[in-house]
Amino acid sequence: MTVALVLAAEANAGLRGQLAALGVGRVDAAGQTGPGLLTVAAAARAARERMLICVGDDIIPEGILARLLGAPGTAAFTGAWAPEPRPAPDDADQQRPQARAAGGALVVDTDDLAALAGAAELLAASQAAPAAVAALLVELTRAGVRVRVLDAGPDGDGAIAALIDPAARDVARWAGTRDLTPAALAGISLGLGLLSAVWFSEPTVKARLLAILILLAAFTAGRSGAHLAAVGPIRPAADWLAAASGLVTEFAVYAALAISAGLVVPGRPAGLNGIFGGALRHSAVASFGGAGQPGVWRLAVAALLLLGARRLAELCYEGLARASGHMFPRPARRLFGQVITLPAGERYAVIAITAVFFGPRLTFDVLLAWSVVAAVYVLTGLVASAGQVTRVGGVLTAYRGDGAVARRLGRAARGLLPPLPPLLVGLLVTCDLALLGLANLPGILVLAPVMAMLLAGLGARNPHDGRLDWLVPPLLLTGEGVFLAALGFSRHVWLPVVFAVLAAVVLRHMDLAYRARSGLGVRQDRFGLGWDGRMLLASLAAVGGFVPFGYALLAVYLWLLAGWDFLSAWLKSLAGPRRP
Repeated sequence: MTVALVLAAEANAGLRGQLAALGVGRVDAAGQTGPGLLTVAAAARAARERMLICVGDDIIPEGILARLLGAPGTAAFTGAWAPEPRPAPDDADQQRPQARAAGGALVVDTDDLAALAGAAELLAASQAAPAAVAALLVELTRAGVRVRVLDAGPDGDGAIAALIDPAARDVARWAGTRDLTPAALAGISLGLGLLSAVWFSEPTVKARLLAILILLAAFTAGRSGAHLAAVGPIRPAADWLAAASGLVTEFAVYAALAISAGLVVPGRPAGLNGIFGGALRHSAVASFGGAGQPGVWRLAVAALLLLGARRLAELCYEGLARASGHMFPRPARRLFGQVITLPAGERYAVIAITAVFFGPRLTFDVLLAWSVVAAVYVLTGLVASAGQVTRVGGVLTAYRGDGAVARRLGRAARGLLPPLPPLLVGLLVTCDLALLGLANLPGILVLAPVMAMLLAGLGARNPHDGRLDWLVPPLLLTGEGVFLAALGFSRHVWLPVVFAVLAAVVLRHMDLAYRARSGLGVRQDRFGLGWDGRMLLASLAAVGGFVPFGYALLAVYLWLLAGWDFLSAWLKSLAGPRRP
């Protein structure tokens, strides 16, 4: 049985009812300042069973409480900033949703109650400010208690991460004593990741072994930053920097592997340059995606787009779930449930093993095949659980990344048209034309797939409160990515430039999603041109006959914009609301 202590003015009837329904035996209330913390210490010393501490006056969503109580050992939910849904008037494209905080909670195992008592007494003596779960976590971590934080990002689980986490927690503890911030650790992780990409561009086994060690260090630094962020006040800029550093590292490694395929090893096809790569020269792996280095670049682009679309779908569902008081559904704690979703650690393991033994062709083949299985597994689970999430209107519109044209089309439809049907029609036409080959569309006919995708703009003003409307932003990214990739390949744009454009596009969609996730979203992507504006510019460049120049210009602009946005819009959020 579990006892609960609520750090608030009083434990309201709703919270008492929730806890009683979940099997909590006794519920007491205490203040959030020093005396309340002393009450926590006294209760921890007297308790003989697990202890649940809830902070704040708000009712904590029942799904969060149930998951906390079912977690083994000591676990916490530190609270998450979620956008408060609010209908936007027609003339308020840039209106930002307000952020609201979910209450935090901590369940402490019986073996850790003595450490909890000491942490509460230390906080009561050192601060008069209201207590937060994060403050208790800091002291518990310093005391050597291992705390499982449940509100990490959807890409944070995995068997490889579990193996790395003991070392990552030690690094996080060391970083905390040196006053290093999560943002600093994210920067270190990014620097190490880019350095590993440099070594991955060499096809030799020694270079790739060194690259794997550096990539492992980058992953450990990133996990350390996540652990350090989980026990302290998280700011939106640091949250995005951690996610962006992981994405850019992975994109850089993909590009480096594709570059290494151009360094041909005598007697082996391009991309099969590992220890045993020659054994696959007569297999389907040697020709899948196309012959030579261009085929490897196509596989890299496909892996990039699939990763971006899946991550965006997870973020959209997570944003909708949090806005309605639920949590992102996690895989089972069994090894199978962790590995099949192909989180970041497992992707790095695939890269490390296949690149050394067989070369980048097999690396991308395995990533693509496994990613398809993971996407089906994850999305099936999300669709099945979508009925449990309350349909909250106005949350997903900031995840779309619409430009001026799409917003005007949405205004014409007055929000009456559901967003998913016209998008599916446009996506089907665009993918069909891309498969048939955009090189066969002369002159102005290259605008046809763009006009088809613009049908999705008719649903831009819809509140997106349908059961599957959280799929709209990742499908928009898919349509844009398929068109830009097909056009670039068909018009003989330099392959690294095509990859750079698509990597920047994925990063832009993720940037907007993290803004919306933090309550800082924009409804019209004016500076990023929107998915509609980027597709229109690319198609006009094709009509004018200067696609290579247009792609190079777009890549430079989008990557500079990513840096500028972080230095301006994101850093301004450092003065904004913090997670409790």
